Amino acid sequence: MTRETGFPSPARGYEAESIDLNTLLIPNPPATFLMRMSGDRLAYRGINDGDLLVVDRSRPPVPGALTVIRQDGNFMCRELAREHGRAVLLLDAGRVLPLDEECPVFGTVTAVIRRLAG
Repeated sequence: MTRETGFPSPARGYEAESIDLNTLLIPNPPATFLMRMSGDRLAYRGINDGDLLVVDRSRPPVPGALTVIRQDGNFMCRELAREHGRAVLLLDAGRVLPLDEECPVFGTVTAVIRRLAG
């Protein structure tokens, strides 16, 4: 027979739950891809060279969303906007790229993962 002695821990009942990054960042695994950002063109949105982008292909892009497209065999991540009623990607210095069949959306960025130096 075992008996407890003393008082129970005051933290009992307040144990921290574990954090599952897959559940938190990837709600739709079959449609989610991790892509590495190359360049600093999205620094104004807090995305730096080398950051990992969590891209969900099932999530429809909306104006203001960061969107990944495939153009000429390369992936490009830019902000989606509307101009004169059509969807465009914002490029550098006010230039835009219209989205069409030749420039389809690959997916929408839902999160960014950054490794801190050290």
